[in-house]
Amino acid sequence: MAADPSAPATDGARTSSRRGSRSPEQLNQDAADQELMRGVLAADEAAFASFYRRFAPGLFSMVYEILHDQKEAEDVVQEAFVQMWKKASTYDPNRSGLFTWAVMISRNRALDRLRSRQRRGRTLEAAAAESAAAPIEHAAQADELLGENEERTRIRKALSHLPEPQRNAIHLAFFRGLTQAEISTQLGEPLGTIKARIRRGLMALRNFLKPST
Repeated sequence: MAADPSAPATDGARTSSRRGSRSPEQLNQDAADQELMRGVLAADEAAFASFYRRFAPGLFSMVYEILHDQKEAEDVVQEAFVQMWKKASTYDPNRSGLFTWAVMISRNRALDRLRSRQRRGRTLEAAAAESAAAPIEHAAQADELLGENEERTRIRKALSHLPEPQRNAIHLAFFRGLTQAEISTQLGEPLGTIKARIRRGLMALRNFLKPST
């Protein structure tokens, strides 16, 4: 029986059609992608440098749209490329194109950073609420203080002046994005103790980071 020309195409026909519609340039690019990835898999640093130059601008634009922070976007893209270098063997050309694979890794890193930022903000809000009766505004200002990447070097230096219990709690809350409850579980300390350490640590940090007069 002759095929009905009005019948919808089968999945196989659609797949064949998609492949047949690819231009010679696209097919050549696919081949170049595979050759580039073979170099990356062989730990060829020159191949990876080419891979970076080709994809970094587009990945940065995508990550920036998620984070809206240039320095954080730069950090995330660098982290994503490190992961791609280490996990190059996970790339499967039968499942996705090379750029799609790179986008998914970068997007996941960006979303992880965004969630960490949001957890940090919630922790700071809780600390600010608990210290609302205090005569100083350290906890209330902590989100602004710790949220900017350009302040991280100064903050880490100031952290070295804190007692170790306070320093550990601050580090887990603001540099690893853990909630107060998660910190309590990880350190095996009462939740109230963790809250107090974070509050006192924020107060001390604010003093260390005051501009010189």
